[in-house]
Amino acid sequence: MTDNIGLNSFRKKRTERPENIVPEISEDTNRSMPEDLLKLPEKRLTSSDLPKSIRLPLNTHTAISTIATLQSKKIYEVINDIVEDYISNLPVAEKKIIKSSIETVQNHQ
Repeated sequence: MTDNIGLNSFRKKRTERPENIVPEISEDTNRSMPEDLLKLPEKRLTSSDLPKSIRLPLNTHTAISTIATLQSKKIYEVINDIVEDYISNLPVAEKKIIKSSIETVQNHQ
């Protein structure tokens, strides 16, 4: 009788173990939201360039205009900064929805 126990005692021909192939490190794809999604143009925008579709309570408007005064910015620039900060804290799926809707509006103008 053979010294092998189990299936090894019955197997006469053993197949060799396949060669271990280590995958090459592929390029690291870093997918992220573009930082300039809400980028404002370099020049100051005029009132004809901006849509007038936002309604705010008086206290919110006062806070935003005070922040704009303290930072020497226009009100739309402060609102843009607030929205950028808010978007950066959203989950990726919601960022993609916002990105696609912004691109749609930009393509139709």
